[in-house]
Amino acid sequence: MIQIKNTACVTFLSLLFFIFNCCSSIPNAKYRDEKELFQKTIVWRVEGSSVDGYRIPGVVVTPKGTILAFSEERPIYGDADPKSIVVKRSEDKGGTWSQNIYIENCNGEYWSVHSEEIDNYDVLDKKEVWTNPAPLVDKQTGRIFIFYALSEGLVNGENLQRYTKVFYKFSDDEGLNWSDRVEVTGILNSREDGFPNKDRDENWITDVNKFPCDFLGRAFHMPGPGHGIQLSNGRLLLQVWNRTALGTLKKGEISLDERRYGISTIYSDDHGETWKYGSSFAHNGLNGSESRIAELQNGDIYLNTRYVKEKNSHRMIAYSYDKGITWGDFQIDQNFPLSNTCDAGLIAFKDEKQNKTLLLYSKNESPEGRKNLVIRLSSDRGKSWPISKIIDEGPALYSDLAVLPDNSILLIYETGKKSPVYCIRFNLEWLKNNR
Repeated sequence: MIQIKNTACVTFLSLLFFIFNCCSSIPNAKYRDEKELFQKTIVWRVEGSSVDGYRIPGVVVTPKGTILAFSEERPIYGDADPKSIVVKRSEDKGGTWSQNIYIENCNGEYWSVHSEEIDNYDVLDKKEVWTNPAPLVDKQTGRIFIFYALSEGLVNGENLQRYTKVFYKFSDDEGLNWSDRVEVTGILNSREDGFPNKDRDENWITDVNKFPCDFLGRAFHMPGPGHGIQLSNGRLLLQVWNRTALGTLKKGEISLDERRYGISTIYSDDHGETWKYGSSFAHNGLNGSESRIAELQNGDIYLNTRYVKEKNSHRMIAYSYDKGITWGDFQIDQNFPLSNTCDAGLIAFKDEKQNKTLLLYSKNESPEGRKNLVIRLSSDRGKSWPISKIIDEGPALYSDLAVLPDNSILLIYETGKKSPVYCIRFNLEWLKNNR
C-alpha cells in the first residue's frame, strides 16, 4: 500500500511539472510586452519632389488606432515663405503611410478671397503661409481637431511677421475629410481677465502695427507645436505661444527683449463646440515660447517649454493645479542639459505594470546645433529623468510623441532641408535597455 501511494504521488508531481513547463513555454501577453520593439519608417520623403522639406510635425492616435501625422509642406524652406498644411494616415502602427491629404494649400486662394486684408505696401499675388499644425483628439467622441495659423509672412520682401490668424478644422472620419475652417483668433486677442481686448465702444485695441492684439500688445499667436491634450475630466486643452511682431514697416526690427514672448491656453469643456481663453503666462522676462503639456496621475498638468535665448539653454517647466487655466512654479530645470534652443516632444502614458503615469520627452541635445536626438523617461512627475537614450546622432529638428493602443510609443521627427521625416515605433523595454 505504501509503495502504491508513493508511485501515485510521484506520477502526480511529474504531471504537474510537465504541465507547468508546457504552460511556461506558451507565449503570453506579458512575454510579448517584455520583448524589445524598434521599427523605423519614413513618413515624408523629399527627394524627387518639388518641395524643400516638411517641418513642425505633430502626431496623434485616434481611439480606433489610426495614426495621423501632420506637418507643414514647405516648397521653400524659410519660416516666412509660403507653405501648406498636410496630414498622412497610417492604419498599421506606422508601418506604411498614405499620400498627403491637404488641409490648407498655399495656392493664393485665401488671399484672393480676402484681398482687402493685404497691406497696400505688399504684393497682390500673395501666397499663404499656413503654419504650426497642432492636432488634438477627443477620445470620447472620436473627433480630431487640427489647429494652425495663417501668418502674414513677408510683406513685399520684409520679414515682419506682424500678426497671425488662428483657425481649426475637424474630422469625424479618421482624418480622411476635414470641415470648413473656424477662426479663433479673437479668443487669443484677450484681456488679462479672459474677455476680448476691446475698448468701451467694443472696438478692438490694436498693436503698434494697427492689428488687433492681446493685453500685452501681441498680435502673433502660434498653436502648439506638437499636439494638444484631453484631460481625464474630458476637457480639451491646447497650448499657444505668443509674441509681438518682429518689426514694423520702414522702421526696422523690434529687439528680442521687447517682443514679449509668452504662452497662453485655450480650452473646451463641450467637446469643441465652444472654446475659451485660459490665461497668459511665462512672459514678463521669462520668455516662454514653444511648449508641451501632459496630464499627471493626480490630474495636475506639467508644462515643459523652450524659452527664448540667443544661444544654448536648459528647459523651463511649470505646473497647473486647476486643469490648465493658471500656471505657476516656474523654474529652469537643469535636468535637461544646455543645448540648442528648440522645441521638444512630450507625452504622458500609463504604465500598466507599475500602475503609474510616466512622462516621455524628446529633443535634440547638442550645444553645437540641431542634432543628437534623445529620448528621456520620468516616473516622478518630471522631477528627474534617469533613463535616456540617443535615437539619432545626426541632424534632428522638431519632434513629437504619441502612444498606440498596445502601449508602444511613436516618435516622429524631422531631419532638415531636403531630408526625410521619420517615424520610430518602440516600447519601454527597448528604451530601458542600455545597448
